[in-house]
Amino acid sequence: MLQQQSIFHSSNSSINVEESKFKDSIVQKLGGEDQFQFLVISFCERIRNDRLLKKSYKGLDEKSLIALQKDMLLTSFLDVSPSEYQLLRNKLLLRYHVIFQDGVPEKHYEALEDNFCSAMRDVWVDEETLQLCKTYFGAIRSFLEDCSAITLSNKIEQTAYINIVSYRMTGQFMCAQ
Repeated sequence: MLQQQSIFHSSNSSINVEESKFKDSIVQKLGGEDQFQFLVISFCERIRNDRLLKKSYKGLDEKSLIALQKDMLLTSFLDVSPSEYQLLRNKLLLRYHVIFQDGVPEKHYEALEDNFCSAMRDVWVDEETLQLCKTYFGAIRSFLEDCSAITLSNKIEQTAYINIVSYRMTGQFMCAQ
């Protein structure tokens, strides 16, 4: 456990738990910062052991996976103004959208949510707090959809650019395959 905590504490997360305000004091209801850290680590272990999810996160080392999941969870728990929330989401999108470059299928979100709920049960989160977290976890679906939209937009722009270059060089458009 000491090794896991050192991995967690050395992660480069964007959100400082001590300086942030959370909806319904959710981090405290989860047992405080140390228990929340343990929850994130448990969640990440479950991701690594899930056949569907481990493929999506194969390019991340443990430290990066922990930072990503911590940031996504904390962003969904934060009690901030809509503009501050959007700014945080945009930072996350810029930082992590490459991980989801092939898009995020609905099954991916469902598997994340199932593994998160299981991780909460592993660390003895009471049912009321679990349901509250599940509600906040819904914000992660929106984040993953935005990542997928960025990827789709980038692919469309790339295809358009290739067609323009092709047309200028050959007088013909490339057919999308």
